[in-house]
Formats: sequence, structure tokens, C-alpha cells
Amino acid sequence: MISFSDKKDTTVIVKGPTSVSVEGKASVFGCEVRHFHIPEGKTLPVYLEEDSTLFFDDGTFYIPVNGSTIPDSWEKAAKRSEKSFFIYGSSDSGKSSLATYLNNMLPGRKVIVDLDIGQSSVAHPGAMGIAVSDNKLISISEAKMTDGEFVGTISPGGMETRCLNAVFDVKRKVERLNEKVNGATIIDSTGWVKGKKAQEYKLAKLNILQPELILAFENPSFTEFVDFEFLEVEPFPAAKRSRNARINFRSKKYAEHLSEAGEIELEVKNLRSRSWKIFKGKPLDGEELGILREIFGKIVYAEKGDDFLNVFVEEKPEISKGILKTLKEIYSVGDLHIVPEEELIGLVVGLYSERYLGFGLVKGIDYEGKLKILTSVKDRITRIEFGEFRLDENFKECYVKFV
Repeated sequence: MISFSDKKDTTVIVKGPTSVSVEGKASVFGCEVRHFHIPEGKTLPVYLEEDSTLFFDDGTFYIPVNGSTIPDSWEKAAKRSEKSFFIYGSSDSGKSSLATYLNNMLPGRKVIVDLDIGQSSVAHPGAMGIAVSDNKLISISEAKMTDGEFVGTISPGGMETRCLNAVFDVKRKVERLNEKVNGATIIDSTGWVKGKKAQEYKLAKLNILQPELILAFENPSFTEFVDFEFLEVEPFPAAKRSRNARINFRSKKYAEHLSEAGEIELEVKNLRSRSWKIFKGKPLDGEELGILREIFGKIVYAEKGDDFLNVFVEEKPEISKGILKTLKEIYSVGDLHIVPEEELIGLVVGLYSERYLGFGLVKGIDYEGKLKILTSVKDRITRIEFGEFRLDENFKECYVKFV
């Protein structure tokens, strides 16, 4: 263990992973701290409220600087009287840090909304999280998720419609919470802001959420075309995370959420689902099944509904777009899913009751209408949604496409 002592009004920038203990009085983003842990990939500013000594793990990287590192614009934002704040900025600009600071400095209970589906703090990667905060925090990741929405992807690019539907559902849930919580709503968002598609997506989110104030680390291209009020804020000095660091962050998040997981069996045919109708159709046999066998070889199971066809196969086939189009015409369906069994294992699914509960992984399938799911969810499940990726044994993402 190593120690560092300095006078009042000093900020010590500390890089994780490490444990920190304080002898004296210190705070992080306005939250008084005594003993805490900084995870790998995170950097936190420990501000000395009085002459103090900090104790770190051996090898910890830290830099002392004079005064507070909290930007004046952040302090200005925390004094605003608005009830809803949307934080806009690119990756690693300090959005989650600003959300944490606002939580600590604004009065009353707060609703924290985390829309960052790639580097989620409140929920897990692939989901949007909602939390109610009564206390000061050193990170919004300490806030317990009370609800949310599963989207099943870690980037909104190419999945904008699904993500925007989730944003709309989040808004409705937050409006119900606001009837009970007499405080501000703080909305953190993804760092996808570069390019026309990203700007259109961000504008659509703002039009849905209608925040009273947008705290912008950089100015969007659409500011002159909207009536939202903007306040420019300065970035928090933190190290940029590499692509591998982001992947490792997500893998650890998945592992944490499944640390106390057990295997359950779900009768999927009795559960609601908006993303994929599985076990909701009529099993195929005879001539209808024969056509599929001529194309795919061995069919494990096939079913047809009003507007969908699900075909489960042993191995992933090489099928041209022309054949897929022909099959849709033959079976008069709009959605065709060709599902290799091996790619179904590890698929990420979102589990709901009357609220969002958390995620699980598909571990097995029974073609009588059941799925085996590895999950930490203990509540009764009434709805299941299916993601766009599965996790391998190291909790790394592998994208799947069932066509």
C-alpha cells in the first residue's frame, strides 16, 4: 500500500483499478468518501476538503493538482432550476461523470436515466436503465436499476427504430416515476454523435424526451433548427478508452450481472414478445416441411405463423437473397428466420414482468416450446425479448443474424 498527503484544496486524479482510503476529509464529484474502489478503465478526481492522506494499492497511478477540477460550467449547470437534463457528447467526454455530479449537487430525489447501451452504468450493455437516487454517489453505476428497456444491441447504428421505441417506453416509465419523485431527471446518453445518421438519431431522442435543458459537451449540427435550450459544458479530463478497454468493460459487466445466476426453464410460447415470435406458430409437416428440407437439408423444427416462418437447422446454410425472397413468397410471410442451433446458445435475452428485470443467456432449447435460460432474475417472468448477439464462454459478444 502507498500513501499520499497534501493540503486542503488539492485534487488527486486517481486511475483504477485500485482501492482508496481517506484519512481526513475528501470527496468525489461532491460525494464525501472514506473507503472506495475504482475499477479498471475509470479515473476519478479525489478532492481534499481538508489536509488529508490518501492510501492506494501498490502501483496506483495518481496525479495531484491544485484546486478543484470540477469545471465552472458544471457548477453553473447544478444551480439551474430545470427539472430535466439531457447530457450530450461524444464517448469519453465525461457524460457519466457529469450525471454523477448533478445527482450529488441537485436537491431532492433524482431519476437517473442511462441510455448508453454500449457502456451502460445503470443497466447492463444492451439495455437502457432507470434508477431512483436518494443518496450521493461516486458513480451512477452505484444506482440500483428499478426499471429499463432491453434493446439487445450495443450500438444504435442500424437499430435506430428499435432503440427509439425503447426510448419512448423509457419516457413513459419516467413520467410515471416523476409523479412520485419530486426532483430532477438526469439523462445520460450514448456517445454516437458523429455523422448524419447519428445526428438524426439524437434529434429523434430529444424530440421524444423533450428535456428542459441540454448540457452539451459539443454543439450538435441541428441546434439552429430546434427550440431546445442548450448550455455548453466543458469535458472532464479523463483518459480515452481503447476499443479493447470498452470490450473488456462490457465483458466484466455481463459477468457481474450473472455472478449469482442459475438456470431456469421458460415456457416461451406463453410469454409475450415484441422482437421475435418463437413457438407462436403451427409446426410444419408434409409438403410444407419437404420444401424446406430440399433447400436446407436436415430440419430440426419449423413453424409458420400469420406473418413469420421460423426454421431451426443443425448448421448455418449458405442461402442467396433470391432463395430467401422466394421462400417468403411461397409461405406468404414477411419475416423469415433461419436459426442454426449452435448460434442460439448464448443468445442474450431481456426478461420482464410488469417492469424490466434484467438479462439472461439461452442455454438450451426444447421444441415443445421451452428455453433454458441462465439468469440472475428471480421474479416471475411474463415477457421475453431477443437480442442481436450472443456471449461466448468469456462473455465476449458474437453477433448473430437469423436469416
